[in-house]
Amino acid sequence: MAGTARELRQVEVPRSFRELTSAGVTRAVLRGRRWRRTERGFYLPADTMSDSPGQRIAEAWAAVASGGGVIGGWAAGYLHGAGWLDGRSRDSDGTLAVDGIGPRRLDRPTVRYRATRVSDDDTCLRYGMRVTTPVRTTFDGARWAPTLSEAVVFVDAMLTQAAVDPRALLDYCRRHPRMGGVRQARAAIALGRTGVRSPWESILRVCYLHDAGLPEPLLNVPLFDGESFLGQPDLFDPEAAFATEFDGKQHRDREQHRKDNVREEKLESAGVTVSRCDSLDLTRHRPQFVARLQDGYRRGQARDRSRDRWTRAQPDWWGYR
Repeated sequence: MAGTARELRQVEVPRSFRELTSAGVTRAVLRGRRWRRTERGFYLPADTMSDSPGQRIAEAWAAVASGGGVIGGWAAGYLHGAGWLDGRSRDSDGTLAVDGIGPRRLDRPTVRYRATRVSDDDTCLRYGMRVTTPVRTTFDGARWAPTLSEAVVFVDAMLTQAAVDPRALLDYCRRHPRMGGVRQARAAIALGRTGVRSPWESILRVCYLHDAGLPEPLLNVPLFDGESFLGQPDLFDPEAAFATEFDGKQHRDREQHRKDNVREEKLESAGVTVSRCDSLDLTRHRPQFVARLQDGYRRGQARDRSRDRWTRAQPDWWGYR
């Protein structure tokens, strides 16, 4: 992702106390307003912004590298180009600690150390930082994830945004059958797909397949009514003509909400059954949403198919839009 790469080229890695004092910066100056301490023994100019994912990773890297470790988990994924893996929690407004792999050290608010083995073949350099390779990063992210849904989010992000080969992931799992969490990693890799457009879409798909037990849907397929574009639902089952869509924060905008209503009416008029959800449906109200999914699928299966006007056939103009 161009924006991610641009951000990472602009990050500033903290400098050690020894390096700064050797360059003539005194202890008194380091304790003053011009510098701030990022980790024990490391400093940055006080005006360095630290709220971007790339800068947070760079600040954690200084501490991880000092102990001979490497960056893994979401931070490694972000450095490989998976911009969805930005270290922001979906459950709160907080941020996730950077995963450091190597010799066991005390965790810090910004760094969580993982005592797991990683060979030289499983590491590489990204933006001057030693990180796990894309395949190892995906494997670790999937097995460390707190839930299967979050594991699939990680896998989808790496498949879609970092061009990881799923066959290489399965081969890695076969070669490391005894590592903790490998069962969840295998399950997430089996559910992983390319072409996903958001993390919440991944969570929706796991709910659709795993919780509701519905057949594999098509992802982001455009639907038409003759020459007219109807919509491009997140998930679509052509047999049941059943579309499922996730409404993110942008859908709270009044104009966007109006457009959503118009699109839903057009789809329903063409014979498509539509189910919509938001983050609360996928978290606090998941059982009720699962029942809605199953009901929507049944209604789609029972529809009068002679009234269908939707099609997946793309008009000539679609490829030139």
